[in-house]
Amino acid sequence: MHTRILHITDLHLHADPEFRLLGINCRQSLQQVLAHAQAGAHTPELILITGDLTHDETAQGYVNLRAILEPLQIPVYVLPGNHDIPELMEQTLESKWISTRQQILLDTWQVIMLDTRVENSDGGALAESQFALLQQCLDDRPEQHTLVCMHHQPVAVGSAWMDTMQVQNSERLLQMLVHYPQVKAILWGHVHQEFFHQLEHIQLISSPATCMQFLPGSDDFAIDTQRGPGYRWLTLSDSGELHSSVVWV
Repeated sequence: MHTRILHITDLHLHADPEFRLLGINCRQSLQQVLAHAQAGAHTPELILITGDLTHDETAQGYVNLRAILEPLQIPVYVLPGNHDIPELMEQTLESKWISTRQQILLDTWQVIMLDTRVENSDGGALAESQFALLQQCLDDRPEQHTLVCMHHQPVAVGSAWMDTMQVQNSERLLQMLVHYPQVKAILWGHVHQEFFHQLEHIQLISSPATCMQFLPGSDDFAIDTQRGPGYRWLTLSDSGELHSSVVWV
């Protein structure tokens, strides 16, 4: 048996549904991604969204997102990015189908949704409360295969300007996680590009944004004009294997 998950990230929705970010209508782009994912042979059993749900940090932006997600009638789990307001996100989005829960329990897996947001900063860090939550989830369920999700990247992705914004205390995080063999992967957004690296038994994975992509390997801010919106499929097997693939729209 396995669980099929749709990962989307960096939606950058706005109170104005016609808002364009660097020429991209983010609402329409998200709708294209969701339609593309649903048009395939398999429907996701759940959807993970790893931050920057809004761009303008408004309640209406979250209302617009809820109107898109709820009709899917698929469980959706969200965490905040640097363009989100966690309290507003929870108040506006929490519903039958959308959750800000930080621990998701599946049959043989758990998904831990960590908050790396730092007030008034584009960069990320993990507060002591997040380390405590992570350790408790891991210690309480050593038999559960584990996927850890966050917004900011815990390792450098090779884009100099973007790597100034990675999780400040990521070395502590990685040193902690390598001691838990049940941790299979860390998944994040923020970088608007695909990335993969293997750290011992842990896959380190980022997914493309549902809007525009940043040019990989760039020293300064640059848009990848060769890539459109994207998303990632994840398949979690009961035996602990995690397979994933990126799809471009």
